[in-house]
Amino acid sequence: MKITAITIIAILISIVTLGVLGVYTVSAESDQNSAHEMNLIADDEKKSLDAHLISLEQSVSMVAHIAGDMLDNNSSVVNKDTLLGNCTPEQAEQCRAYLARHGETIREAYSSVANHTSGVVTYYYCMNPEVAPPEFGFFYSKVGTKDFEKQEPLDAKTLDPNDIEHYTWYFTPIERGKACWLGPYLAHFLNEAWTVSYVTPIYQDGVLLGVLGMDILLDTMIDQIKDIQIYDTGFVCLLDGEGRILHHPDYETGSYPEEASDMLSMDMFQQPSSAGKLLRYNAHGEERQLAFSTLANGMKLVAVAPVREITESQRHLTQIIVFVAVILLAFFTIFTPLFMRVVTRPLQRLTAASQRLADGDYDVELDYEGKDEVGVLTDAFRRMRDHLKLYIGDLNSRASTDALTGVKNKSAFDADALHLNEGIARGWPEDMPMFAIAMFDCNRLKVINDEHGHDRGDLYLRRACQTICDTFAHSPVYRLGGDEFAVLLEHGDYLRREELVETFREQADKANAAATAPWERVDLAMGVAEFDPTSDESVEQVLHRADELMYLDKRLYKLSLK
Repeated sequence: MKITAITIIAILISIVTLGVLGVYTVSAESDQNSAHEMNLIADDEKKSLDAHLISLEQSVSMVAHIAGDMLDNNSSVVNKDTLLGNCTPEQAEQCRAYLARHGETIREAYSSVANHTSGVVTYYYCMNPEVAPPEFGFFYSKVGTKDFEKQEPLDAKTLDPNDIEHYTWYFTPIERGKACWLGPYLAHFLNEAWTVSYVTPIYQDGVLLGVLGMDILLDTMIDQIKDIQIYDTGFVCLLDGEGRILHHPDYETGSYPEEASDMLSMDMFQQPSSAGKLLRYNAHGEERQLAFSTLANGMKLVAVAPVREITESQRHLTQIIVFVAVILLAFFTIFTPLFMRVVTRPLQRLTAASQRLADGDYDVELDYEGKDEVGVLTDAFRRMRDHLKLYIGDLNSRASTDALTGVKNKSAFDADALHLNEGIARGWPEDMPMFAIAMFDCNRLKVINDEHGHDRGDLYLRRACQTICDTFAHSPVYRLGGDEFAVLLEHGDYLRREELVETFREQADKANAAATAPWERVDLAMGVAEFDPTSDESVEQVLHRADELMYLDKRLYKLSLK
């Protein structure tokens, strides 16, 4: 009886230990995967918003560079003396005439750039009243209109330097002496609309000529994220650089995170991102999890989802583990004493195997096939092992598979890129295949979503993805963001990359010719870049080139529509 009791206790301990460790392993794995997935969501949405912000910043920088080159090339006419009146009347008149031409040239350059910068609602050149009249500058706006329309030039003489809330766009870049992001602030020239600006002061020979700037409405940024749904009821919100709420489904602009939960604070958002951390808090009677990233202009994009939705698969697996454990406990408590002599030896093997399972070895061999209780126990352990292996594999698969299209996601791409980067770091061994990256971006997705609904937009994305998969059938396809896909070309597909690109365009044209609705079309911008072992140091460099070529193709597509 003592041996039987000890054996029963050992079996019970093994089952309970395995169940507890299984639940703990699933919980730990789920927490890690949820933090990783939430941070991926935040990073992906950040890239979508940053595309507009970076484009705006590059546009202003480009025009500022043009202005600087023009002034440097005419420094004999426009310099500190002529600008401040320390010159002859003839020199002063020449300087004034040049500034008028300078303003017109910058206006023409700005007009071309602004028309190709997504999201921009105004662009302007506000002249320093000490060196030039306001009409030498310009101000264009398309708020309430389709195209940019000329407005009355901004007059810096009328601006109050003490009213930073409204006039920060002019005085702050002058105070800092360099280009900077500003806002959101209430723009007086946009009927007190919340506005985000990128502005830069223009100097010549140490004298301020004026301020160049472009604006995007805060509502434009909010429109891109307000309909995003994470899991079933999760959402995306927007904070300013100091952590104040700019957009939240439950709170007004200007609120503080502490109003949503006493577990939140503005200090939590002072880092560049949540960096894979598990950040949880309680709000409205439920536990939530968040992740955040910092936009190019310093604002914070925050992804939020209820923990119960994130951990739903974990709870299901835990219930299975507990159920199986309870069944096993009941079974062996009743039948072990009756078959003790028969099961002692195989039971020892089973105990050792269960210990390996408890240690996380889900490939442990359970080969006992006896037609007795130990055989049943072994089979139950085998099924539990298979369930654990299946569900943990499913958790890992969810972290690397895009739910909408079924192709690999950004996490899987990062893992594959890490493998390639390790090869690059080793000097690209001869057994490593050459590769190329093809980037794709769905044109007109926002239009389809807005005009036909997100269900049609999803059909449009899946059709585009299927065409990519059909063409590049032997290469992994990844969904990197909302409307962006990538293909990693190796081996035969790498050698046939030009042929495959042409085949893809033919398939797209064929699909578009047969399409009877916008969401049945395959309108994709594409860019392909090859890895160069003599100059490339990482996969990211190849991806960047492919991305640039893709956006060039996208711009050509937009120009073709005009």
